[in-house]
Amino acid sequence: MFGQISLIDLIFYLLFFASFFLLPRLLVWQTVSTLEAKAKSYDEMVAKSQRILLRKINNRTKLDKKALDESVKGILEYFVVEPDSIEPSGLANKVRQLTQRHDKKLDMFVNDITSGLTPIERKNIAAGFMHTIGIYQISKIIKHFIALIKETNNYQYGILLQMQMPFIDKQVKALSASVPAFANGIPVGDCIGPLYAANLIGDTKTVQISEGTVMATKFIDGKEVFILKAEGPAANLGNIDEAIRKIVARNKIEKVITVDASGKLEGETTGQVAMGVGFAMGPRGAERFFAESFLVEKNIPVDAVAVKMKPEEALMPMPLEIKNALPRIDKAVRSELKEVKKKAIICGIGVTVGVGNNKKAAGEAERMIEAYHKREELKKAEAKKNRGFWGRLFGA
Repeated sequence: MFGQISLIDLIFYLLFFASFFLLPRLLVWQTVSTLEAKAKSYDEMVAKSQRILLRKINNRTKLDKKALDESVKGILEYFVVEPDSIEPSGLANKVRQLTQRHDKKLDMFVNDITSGLTPIERKNIAAGFMHTIGIYQISKIIKHFIALIKETNNYQYGILLQMQMPFIDKQVKALSASVPAFANGIPVGDCIGPLYAANLIGDTKTVQISEGTVMATKFIDGKEVFILKAEGPAANLGNIDEAIRKIVARNKIEKVITVDASGKLEGETTGQVAMGVGFAMGPRGAERFFAESFLVEKNIPVDAVAVKMKPEEALMPMPLEIKNALPRIDKAVRSELKEVKKKAIICGIGVTVGVGNNKKAAGEAERMIEAYHKREELKKAEAKKNRGFWGRLFGA
C-alpha cells in the first residue's frame, strides 16, 4: 500500500500531521506579536502624554529635570485599592471617600512638582495625569497577558483579549486624545451639560454653593430655576449632590432636570437629544446614588435630557455635532419645565474643562471647539495633499 502513495501525497500527509504541532505555536506567535505591537503603541501614547504635560508645566516647577522625570514616572504607578464589599452596607460611602481622596492626591502631586501655575492649570494638568495613568495601566495589563501566553503557550488567553482589543483600542485612543485637551483647556464631549448650563445662566451672577460647584438663580418661562454646574473652566466635576441638598433645604422644589452626555448605540447619531426620567450622571464616586436616595426620600421627581455620543467621544475634544445640539437641548429642557409651576433645579452634569460659568464664557468655549476642528481639518487636508496621487487614490 505504501508504495502506491505518491511523493506529493506523502508531503501532504506529513504537512497535515505536522500542522497539529505547528499550528498552536503559530497562533501563539501571531497573537503575541499583535498584542506586543498594541502594547508598544500604548507605551508611545503614554510617553507622548507625558511630554505634553511636561511641556505645559515648562519651567514652572520646583524640581530639577531628573527629579521631575522621576516624579512623573512614579505617579504612573498610582493605584486605588477596591473597597471591601463582603458587607454591602456602607459601600457607597467608601467609594465616595476613595474617589475624593484619589482626586485630592492627584491635586497634591501636581502642586508638589509645580510652581506658579494657576489653580485652573493645576486642575487641568491633574486630570491629564489621571488619563495618562489610565493608558499606562491598560498597557501593563496587556503586557501581563502577553507574559502569561508566553509562559503557558496558551493562545486562548490571547484570543479572549484580542476579542476585546477593538473596544480597548478605542478607549485608549480617546484617553490619549483627552490629555492635550485637558492640558490646553479644550472642552471635551462630556462638557455638553456644563456648556448648556453656562449658556442658560447667561449674565446672571453665580455663587459657589458646594465644593467645586456654582449656582445661578433666574426665572425661565415664569418659573424660578436654580441652575447648577461644576465650577469652570478648570476640569471639575463638582459636588452636585450637596448642592441639591442645600437648595431643597431652603426651597420647595417640584422637579430636578439633569442634562448630561449619554453613550449612544451604533446606528444612533452623535448629538442626538433624548428625553427620559432618572438622574443622568455617570457612576463615578457614587454621587448619583446619594442624589437619587435623597430625591426619592423627598419625593422629588427627576427627569433627564441626554445627548448621545460614543463613549470615546465623551473624552475627546467635543465634536461639532455635540456642540450644535445646544438649541435642541434647550428645547427639551423647556419642554420638561412645562409641568413645573414654581421652582425647579436644572443640573448641567459633566466635567467642565474649558467651560466657564456664564454665557460669555460659554461662547469662548464654543469658539475654542470650532477653532480646534478647523485646525484638525487643515492638518488632514495637508496630510492628504502630501500623500501624492497614489496615496489619495487608494487612501494610503
